[in-house]
Amino acid sequence: MVKPDWLVAVVSTGMLYVGCGEHQGGSAEGEVPASVEQDLSTLVTCPVGSVTVTFDPPLRRTPQDVVTTSTGVLSNCVTLLGSPVTSATAWRQLNEPGLSCANLLKTPSTTLSLTWNTGETSTLRSTQVRVASEPAVAIAEETGTVLSGKFEGATSVRTATFVSTDLAACDSPEGLSSLNGLLSLSLVQVL
Repeated sequence: MVKPDWLVAVVSTGMLYVGCGEHQGGSAEGEVPASVEQDLSTLVTCPVGSVTVTFDPPLRRTPQDVVTTSTGVLSNCVTLLGSPVTSATAWRQLNEPGLSCANLLKTPSTTLSLTWNTGETSTLRSTQVRVASEPAVAIAEETGTVLSGKFEGATSVRTATFVSTDLAACDSPEGLSSLNGLLSLSLVQVL
């Protein structure tokens, strides 16, 4: 199914990685026309969560091969359509050659595994769509598709928010070994 151009603007709320290199501000994309909103149906939304991203070895300004592992916990989920879920855990791991603090924002498409409180799973394929930096926080967003499992075919919307001062570790002798932040997730379906 071909999705209209506005879909990315509507669902651009979620990603796991933010950079500690040069600032790359993102602009909030336009509002959704009222006539378009009726074409989206929210399947589930999980507004409360946390995420930890670890880097092995720790990130520095010098490029190196890094294994990036992201783990997250989502709670307070509300299911609007389909069988109910209340929480989920999220996991993904990437081998990233030549990664440094300077190019951390250049994140490829990735696969994420979700395990719902019911024991059901969802596999998501996501792409980063926006990174915004404000004085106190860095917000990373991604959107994607549920490839298999519960809510298959839905569009995923994911947002991670990190404290900007944590990114200063990029310039320390130890490097940036991990980031902790807030996480939210929504799954929507185009009608």
